[in-house]
Amino acid sequence: MAQVRLRVPLFWSTLLSLVLVYLLLAYGFPALTMVVTGSDRWIPVPRTLMAMFMILAIVGALVYVSTSDEKLAEFTRPLQTVLRGDLEGRWSLWARGARLLCLLVVPLIVGGLVYLQVRPSVGSPTALRIQHPTIPGAFERLTNPFRNPDGTIKEGKVLEEGAVLYQKNCRPCHGTTAGGDGPMGWGFRLKPANFRDPGTIATLVEAYLVWRIKEGGIGLPPEASPWDSAMPSWKGELSDEEIWKIILAEYDTAGVEPRKPEKSP
Repeated sequence: MAQVRLRVPLFWSTLLSLVLVYLLLAYGFPALTMVVTGSDRWIPVPRTLMAMFMILAIVGALVYVSTSDEKLAEFTRPLQTVLRGDLEGRWSLWARGARLLCLLVVPLIVGGLVYLQVRPSVGSPTALRIQHPTIPGAFERLTNPFRNPDGTIKEGKVLEEGAVLYQKNCRPCHGTTAGGDGPMGWGFRLKPANFRDPGTIATLVEAYLVWRIKEGGIGLPPEASPWDSAMPSWKGELSDEEIWKIILAEYDTAGVEPRKPEKSP
């Protein structure tokens, strides 16, 4: 008995492939990060990176369907059928509806999106922007429990534990050497902080880093714009001790020292 193979038309198989690529980027790879990092929540693929891969996928699909006249004709046949209204019987109504959608609704949507991008807008003056906004009072007097009063680390194993925590939770964005060049950081519009830069954590007290790690980008006040970032809030993922250990590792990895708090006269 001969087997009957169901062949999906080229147009629909191409469209399905693009949908699968999008689902893989939006949900597959983020879910894989949970397995790799052992975390309870995934790391999303940056939108810029998703746009780049989707453009490459679309270009690849167009190149594939245009490799021969037969493939190109098969790919465009459903579009031509709908636009010409060649279908008969019960499918003719669907063809007319799809043709109306293509010829009227789609141009209106595209035109509306273009208008929203280019229309003049009037807004209130931008507030004063501060790269390092004032630390809240609840964090201001915190001190690292793993440092001695002279700034040295109490136990060497604490630094090792902090290095492991840093590589597990912070390296994807801030990089192995704390240079802001992690593999996930390339897709962000605002790059992760380069801790080796003397203008970043070297100018801050350790309590400031506790605030930023706990609250993330969503916890920044309005005057921090546009310095607000995609950094998540870690207060639900890391304990206070783990955060302090990570801070030790950040300074040690970057090769800088934290700023000493000023003493009131």
